[in-house]
Amino acid sequence: MMTSEEIYDLVAYFMKEDAGLPYRYDELSFEQRSFIDALVENFESDAEETISNLELTITDLERELIESEIECRRLVRDLQSTGGPLA
Repeated sequence: MMTSEEIYDLVAYFMKEDAGLPYRYDELSFEQRSFIDALVENFESDAEETISNLELTITDLERELIESEIECRRLVRDLQSTGGPLA
């Protein structure tokens, strides 16, 4: 996980300048630093929740895929046993 300072350093200089912020994290005022830290913390929390939700979705999709494959094999067997077009 990246620190607030590392993330702040990734922001382009012109964006910091446009926002009236100093170029370096250690030059931020206490209030600015508090704001940046809170922003980073909220972003990371949202990102972790999104990742967790995506992991659950992937697990659900994998389960559904396996169930679909099993059903497909069962249908093929049924068609073959009845002399259907796949026999």
